[in-house]
Amino acid sequence: MLHLAGDQKSLFNPRSTTEKRTSFDLLENWEGVGRRGSQEDWWRSIPTCIWWTLWRERNERGHDGIANSSHNIEMRSLSLLYFWCKQDIVGEIDSLVDFIGQL
Repeated sequence: MLHLAGDQKSLFNPRSTTEKRTSFDLLENWEGVGRRGSQEDWWRSIPTCIWWTLWRERNERGHDGIANSSHNIEMRSLSLLYFWCKQDIVGEIDSLVDFIGQL
């Protein structure tokens, strides 16, 4: 937890407010974001990931009139879980299959 406090302190440094920073820079430099160490932590992320994906689908249907297939919703949820646990975007399907096998 202390390493997070140090990172937050550097984020609010007056010098850093004059520099242009993107959200990606923030996530890239913030250690521990999305890096869940154990598989037990990965399992704990699954319900949140499912709810996040379903909430997004609800908003797309209600506000944008877009309805995705159940397969697409499932893949979005798995891709999001992969991103949260590995802090990486799914590039190849093999990496996602290996990840699911590790659960």
